[in-house]
Amino acid sequence: MKRATIQTVYDWINDIAPFTGQEEFDNSGLQAGKPDDPVRRILLALDITPGVVSEARKLGCELIISHHPLIFSPIASLRQDQYVPRILLLLMQGGIGLISAHTNLDRSLYSGSMAVAKRFNLRDVRQADDYTVVGNLPEMLPAVEVQALLSQSLKSTVVRYGEAGSEIRTLAIACGAYSEGFRAAKALGADAFLTGEVRHHHAVEAADTNLVLFEGGHWATENVMLEEISLGLQSRLNALDYLVQVHVSRQIPYVRE
Repeated sequence: MKRATIQTVYDWINDIAPFTGQEEFDNSGLQAGKPDDPVRRILLALDITPGVVSEARKLGCELIISHHPLIFSPIASLRQDQYVPRILLLLMQGGIGLISAHTNLDRSLYSGSMAVAKRFNLRDVRQADDYTVVGNLPEMLPAVEVQALLSQSLKSTVVRYGEAGSEIRTLAIACGAYSEGFRAAKALGADAFLTGEVRHHHAVEAADTNLVLFEGGHWATENVMLEEISLGLQSRLNALDYLVQVHVSRQIPYVRE
């Protein structure tokens, strides 16, 4: 078996979701550790929290891959009573590296939007814009039934903006915080649009077009992508004869009911 490094993992992510494709405001990439640090165990997580770092240490992981970057903007100090510096210290104390893949991943085939479309068995899935996919349900259903099915699939309380009896056949999905995607969804003929967070003014505008909006929660709509990424990364490492175990975090960062 060959020895994998952080660079090995970085290269795979760069292949499926090039870091050059991230938004200007983003800060995806290697945030802690060195490219040549050896890796035998990896933990995937949506967010970096003290609980996630503790989980990684218990599993013996040398690397965490997060969706949301820990460092978004320059750090003014390393005060350990502040959130980001405190977690950076925990990572360094545990000898754990950190790679974040955010908007570059959201634009890839491993995005949360694609993962939810797959889980919900949408047909004829196509791209509406960089972050929004559109597909068809197997049959026409009233909005209230789609809401219940989404809640069950995402294991989250899904909020509906629209009439319960509105008929839905074509569903658009943009996970996370991207309720502005409803316009592209509507242009492609969607009857409803699922996202993680719905802004008030988007709900008002969408109602005027008779487009039903579903709000599934930021974490719930994006967390589903981790299993897909885990399978893809594990398969790639196995094919290259690397002895590495890939784990998915079981930590939930907050309670949403």
